[in-house]
Amino acid sequence: MSVIPVATFFRLVDSVANVIGRAYQTARSRLVAAPSPVLRMIVQRDHVISELELLRRELEILRNQRAKLPPHRRPDYQPSERLAILQLRRLRGWSIRKTADHFVLHANTLQTWIKAVEGSGRMSLLKGVIVWNRIDDMVRWTAHELRRLCPEPEFGSRAIARHIIRAGAQISRSTVQRVLREPVPSRPKRKCSVALLAPENVEPYHLLRPLERSRVWHMDLTELRIFWCKFTMMAILDGFSRKLLCLRVYRASPNTRQAVNQVLATVRRYGKPRFVITDHGPQFRSQFCMCMLKIGVEVVQGRVRAPYLNGKIERLFRSFRLWWRWVITRPSTNGIQRHLENFRHWYNDLRPHSALCGITPNEAWEGRSIPHPTSFRARDAVNCNINVQRLRCRGDPWLPVIEITVRRAA
Repeated sequence: MSVIPVATFFRLVDSVANVIGRAYQTARSRLVAAPSPVLRMIVQRDHVISELELLRRELEILRNQRAKLPPHRRPDYQPSERLAILQLRRLRGWSIRKTADHFVLHANTLQTWIKAVEGSGRMSLLKGVIVWNRIDDMVRWTAHELRRLCPEPEFGSRAIARHIIRAGAQISRSTVQRVLREPVPSRPKRKCSVALLAPENVEPYHLLRPLERSRVWHMDLTELRIFWCKFTMMAILDGFSRKLLCLRVYRASPNTRQAVNQVLATVRRYGKPRFVITDHGPQFRSQFCMCMLKIGVEVVQGRVRAPYLNGKIERLFRSFRLWWRWVITRPSTNGIQRHLENFRHWYNDLRPHSALCGITPNEAWEGRSIPHPTSFRARDAVNCNINVQRLRCRGDPWLPVIEITVRRAA
């Protein structure tokens, strides 16, 4: 016994339904011109009932689609639509609960609209007044332009907000997320100080929250793979400014002497720290601790399987790996070291850091701050013109350099 394919079965059912529908339409069109008024009235009533059923199905589909969306993702009703809903409620004689279920609303929202009509609520819900606190269109376009230029995972809504704030315009991460959910706007035709201060009445811990530079250093190793070759990278990070002090590659895993020599070279360049935080690697055992004590540096080793004490440098490695997976280079220490210097320059001088209130590690190291951002609103009489450009750091397309120019014109 042969089995009919599903596609063939559906085509057969569609053909039969099409034939029946055409025969029904032909019969009804002929009865419209019948001489009997009773037959004409029956045909008209049948046509109205058919249209009513089709509209009911269409409305049910749209209502179910809206009901499946989360409340914060549902489109808002315009003021004219809110008034029309209240009029339909009055004409139908529906209760608040039935009206809210029919239009996929919360009963409290409908009650707020009714209070506005009665004069005890906000008339702006029904009159459609201008939202004075709305973000300027040029700032909204800037957020979409940054998302278009930088779609990589590392460049999220926090990074977009930090770059816009550094350019001199005030915006928050939640506002960036809300703006990016909106349709992409066209470019409008219309032609900034954050200080590194510890929280008040909080005594910062001297290891996790140092109050001065070159007091706490973080030191760790990570493995690099290029085809079949393995390399080891050593990094030293300042705990206060998050500045990347050292980034060096080795053909094999470095020993204790190489780790000590790298710390001494960094000390000669940036000064001596009070603490050096490491893990329990073989390079950081007793011999390393003794060498550090001779120069007046105390080694602090975190607990096993508790990387929070050295979490700053672990977060650095996360950013590094997101960039390193796109790097194509020869498997040689000299070639890799050149790429590491490019990353170190980009990380210290060009990348705003969220833990530093949007400034770069070098700015935190030197005690600088960015100008206080300006809030651009639609009600302002001052127009703003913003230009956004993505450049490359030393020719590397995966190290983005964002240039945002904000100009104000009366």
